[in-house]
Amino acid sequence: MIQEPDYETLAPVWKGWAVLTVFLFPATGGLLFGYDIGATSYVLNQLQSEDDSGVTWWHDVEKSSLIQGLIPSTDVAGALVGSIIVFKVADQIGRRREMQIAAVLYLVGAIFEMVSSNSSWGAGLGLTVLFAARFLYGIGCGFAMHGAPTYIAEMAPSEIRGTLVALKEAMIVVGMVLGYGIGFFLQHESGAWKFTYGASIPLAIFMLVGVTSLPPSARWLAITGRIEEARASLNYVYSQGADDILSDIIEQIEAEKTRVATLGGQAASLFDARYRKCLVAGVGVVFLQQVTGQPSILYYANTIFKEAGMSSYAAVLTGVFKLFATLGSVVLVDKYGRRFLLFVGVSVMLVALVVMTATFAGYETSDDDSGDDAVSLDWRTVTIIIGMFAYIGGYQLGFGPIAWLLISEVFPLEVRGQAVAFAVQNNFAWNLVVSLLYPVLIDSFGTAFGNEYKYCAGFGIFAVLTLYALIFIYRNVPETKGLSLEEIERKFCKDDGAMYKADAEAGERDNSSLLGSNSVVQ
Repeated sequence: MIQEPDYETLAPVWKGWAVLTVFLFPATGGLLFGYDIGATSYVLNQLQSEDDSGVTWWHDVEKSSLIQGLIPSTDVAGALVGSIIVFKVADQIGRRREMQIAAVLYLVGAIFEMVSSNSSWGAGLGLTVLFAARFLYGIGCGFAMHGAPTYIAEMAPSEIRGTLVALKEAMIVVGMVLGYGIGFFLQHESGAWKFTYGASIPLAIFMLVGVTSLPPSARWLAITGRIEEARASLNYVYSQGADDILSDIIEQIEAEKTRVATLGGQAASLFDARYRKCLVAGVGVVFLQQVTGQPSILYYANTIFKEAGMSSYAAVLTGVFKLFATLGSVVLVDKYGRRFLLFVGVSVMLVALVVMTATFAGYETSDDDSGDDAVSLDWRTVTIIIGMFAYIGGYQLGFGPIAWLLISEVFPLEVRGQAVAFAVQNNFAWNLVVSLLYPVLIDSFGTAFGNEYKYCAGFGIFAVLTLYALIFIYRNVPETKGLSLEEIERKFCKDDGAMYKADAEAGERDNSSLLGSNSVVQ
């Protein structure tokens, strides 16, 4: 039995430099995830060009839609595998070790992506090494996208936890913009795609060195019984009040032990009835994040931008816009709360989808694969472009950052590792499913309704799903703004499995919060 020390409660005071490191080094894992997305969009084009590829197997890429699909999707498949592995080992190895493994896999994957550009290799060897490298890099993404938000949520002061986890999403977008930028400047240099991929090597080293310098998560240390190490970990972040926070963590651990003892020693399982509504809220938001069209709309945006004469710089433009929209969420999330931003963001998505559904009625794209930009800015195209940017803005304000924030904070400590891993699995799995099914569905709609109505039907389905998402958020998603992780557990995860809506206003919360607005920065 762990004994709590007798001490006077002190308002937590956190160290600004320590909080910066607790955010920056883990968030570099998100930056590397985003960088690969941006970089690959240009690498894929280079690998289909005799002049730009610098390899003998460029024609194999150019003529095979399967290879063109495998180059980006092997990374997603690796991320899915990585999240499955994390589900099994997360609670054994801890958050910091996950991020160390992710950094090593990022580093090894990037090195072998460069190696695959060997101009003397044929298609068999070159593509095999490239696919293997991207699969390893993807496994690193799976580890990073679990470890980073969980570590940040468990170590950050509660009043800025939402800001920091949302800022981690912004780091993904920063990575995308960086990848787009480097890819854009190197796109016509023969064989330079290896340097586009290779630019992630110093970032991976930075992440590895950085996360190694951090202490393990205090909450993970506490649940594994390493109380003094947990105290030292909290002291890394707080100059005052660490003992109070540790006492609250211990209280929750002891409460869980008591509950387990009353059930005859049965350990907690993620799929226990008491966690069901937490699971529905967290995984449900991740599921809806994907099936409301985000992968597909970004996929189709390139076609629209090309017809508008903007294809050469559309990716960079979209990435910069996504970054500013995400920063809006970063600024507002701890002021207005998670539910409010989800409602606003998803409502904007819904309006944009309804507008695009109506505008696409009777609209037929040229499907011209030529490399020339054909300027065609009629009223429909302009309306669709505005609708797409509105959709992207709504997504980045709501679903983009808030989904990752919710899954990192709504689950109790004893199942948080498995729960976040399960949510990450769903994220990558549904992303893959939607991305693969979207072209098939659009072709089917074209056959059924005619080419001029196929996109109208597709976006109409996304609009209906987005409307359901609003209902789902209202019924299932709690407000967790300003609460410590232990307060969230006490408030929402009751023994009867009930989850209650939090009061949106800070003044209606429990004034005895250990990690509320009384904590200060030093």
